[in-house]
Amino acid sequence: MSYTSHRRTIAAVIACVIAWTLFCSSKGENGMAQVRANPELNDMARFLAGRGVRDESPLLEFTRTAYYAQYRRQIEEGFNRFQRPNMEKMSQWWKQYAPSERFNTVLYPFSGPDIPHALAFFPDAENYILFGLESPAPIPEGTHLTERELRGGLNSVKQSLGTILRMNFFRTEGMAETLRNKRFNSIGTMLLFFLALHDYEITGARRIAIDKNGDVVPGSPADDAIRWENPPKSWIPGVEISFRKERGPVQTVRYFMLNVIDYSLQRSNPNFIPFLRKQAPFATVIKSASYLMHNANIKFTGIRGALLAGSDFIVQDDSGIPLGYFKEGWEVRLHGYYSRPIPLFANRMQPDLKKAMDEKSSGPLPFSYGYNYQLGKSNLMTIRRARK
Repeated sequence: MSYTSHRRTIAAVIACVIAWTLFCSSKGENGMAQVRANPELNDMARFLAGRGVRDESPLLEFTRTAYYAQYRRQIEEGFNRFQRPNMEKMSQWWKQYAPSERFNTVLYPFSGPDIPHALAFFPDAENYILFGLESPAPIPEGTHLTERELRGGLNSVKQSLGTILRMNFFRTEGMAETLRNKRFNSIGTMLLFFLALHDYEITGARRIAIDKNGDVVPGSPADDAIRWENPPKSWIPGVEISFRKERGPVQTVRYFMLNVIDYSLQRSNPNFIPFLRKQAPFATVIKSASYLMHNANIKFTGIRGALLAGSDFIVQDDSGIPLGYFKEGWEVRLHGYYSRPIPLFANRMQPDLKKAMDEKSSGPLPFSYGYNYQLGKSNLMTIRRARK
């Protein structure tokens, strides 16, 4: 086979596998759509994460190229430089402060594709719910990707990872631009990347949506055309990926694209809060949330209220729900150091949190979390609904 023919085969496999991740599903015994295990899908995730593929995979030859060797090395070095040691320290510290109960569902609002932090705090949940502004699953255009387009796609993965690998949070605007302009990049792709990077096996994926009744249903190719200028009412597009660790139980992450500002929830997505009510009770993880639920002018009261109503346990930094909302009915433990927000969010200073942290913090965090990513400067709150 010529290199040109081989290159086209690789491109076709990439396009077909990603298309399969977004279209293919089957019915399970409980009536919910379940995906079948798929080795090609797992190969794709590992390919993106620089982890290598099966000997039977058509992607194998491309992984032996000098370009891919360099890509693999850059991903591994970036991961090992900050994220791997940071997550290991977080997991070790968490053993002392994790809740004793197990949660079936974990909600991570304003997350983008950051599934690793949800898994770090709650590794045994059955379902993880993430949401953000970025499109979940654009479809590749055609099957004949050139070598340049293939390399460009992998380069866009690296570009999207820039801040999360170095500073532990995504720059949402830059990530949205990167994901929107690349042929086979999306939030779904980034979720595959992160799961494979953390040694999870991918067992399936599909398009999904939240319908007008607040139920999860199969998605549609038309979801790719959604733009915020003219969003369809009561139809929230998403992607669902199932995965497992070392042949353990299958877990599911669902990412939805929507704006949860009050007027958007009321006019365009009135079905999202009812959907969240059906998931309760859940544990909530909040990190680097742009202090949206602090804002008095541009209001996020609906989503804040839904989190307070549905959460039995919350792990968050100071960018989440303001401390003042946890005066009654909650048990709050404070960890780390809090002085003031980073300059970009200087107007979100919480004097009551500063006082409480100075008096009651369990001590400096041995890991980075959120915007104040310098070691020793991060803060964390673990908040439990008071038992009756």
